[in-house]
Order: sequence, then C-alpha cells, then structure tokens
Amino acid sequence: MSQEFQFDPRSLKLENIQSDRPTIGDDVSVVLWRLVRVIGLHSILEEETSTVIYFAGKQIGKMLGAKNMEEIKEKLVQLKIGTIDFPLVNEAAIHVSIGECVTCAGIKPSLGRPICQLEAGIVVGALEVIYPDKKISGEETKCIGGLGDKVCLVECRIL
Repeated sequence: MSQEFQFDPRSLKLENIQSDRPTIGDDVSVVLWRLVRVIGLHSILEEETSTVIYFAGKQIGKMLGAKNMEEIKEKLVQLKIGTIDFPLVNEAAIHVSIGECVTCAGIKPSLGRPICQLEAGIVVGALEVIYPDKKISGEETKCIGGLGDKVCLVECRIL
C-alpha cells in the first residue's frame, strides 16, 4: 500500500539532507553504492538506467550551487565522487576528468560501455548553473570500470 509523503522529497535542499550519524559517520560504502547503482538500478530499469541516472545527476549538479569551475571541483571532491581535473576548458567545451571514480574505479572485468552517467549528469547540471544562458551537453567518453580507461572523462559542449 502506497503512502503519500508529508513533504515532497523533490523540494529538499542540501541542508535538509545532512547526516545525523554520530557513531557511523557520513561515509557510505562504495560497494553499497555500486550494489544500488550498477546492479540494483540496472536490474530494475535495464536499458533506461543510463538516461534516468543522468537526469538525476543533472538535478544533483544544479543543487550544488557552484559558482565557478573551482567550486565544482571542490564540491565533487567533497562528495567523494573522485579526483577531479579539467584537461580542457574553453568557450566551446569543458572536459572533466574523474580519477578514482566512486561508481566504477576497480570494477573488473570492464563492462564494455561507460557506466558513470550520474557523474556526467552532475557535471552538466553544475555547469548549467555557471552558464545559465547556455545549453550544456555532456557525455562520458572514457570510463575506468566500463571501458578499462585510466580515468572517467566527461566531455561537455557549451551550445
């Protein structure tokens, strides 16, 4: 039996979801995250997983409220998404390199296609806040656990 929320979860802000785990702490197991993301969601959503998780990531990216590239990096590192670098930044494109990616670093064997659409969506959503008058498109072109690359690479175009 479905029960309605008293408060719409879509209205939550970052300050509403802070941890209250004084004994265990804020960290969540990477293995637990991967059980949910890589196995659980794919088992339920199958081929729709990439699209759904990408758009969820875009919402998250917008919530971060980053005002510049350095703040994007700080917030992604703070969330322990991975190590962040910007190998390309110009008027037409921004590439974001993610090392030690939370979703895929260490997955073996490689799955055969990129799997870090959440991270790609987060990057695009954060960039859309920085560039409110532009359309941003992003795609993961390299993936550690998906393709066997050394980093995950999100290539974003500024349209």
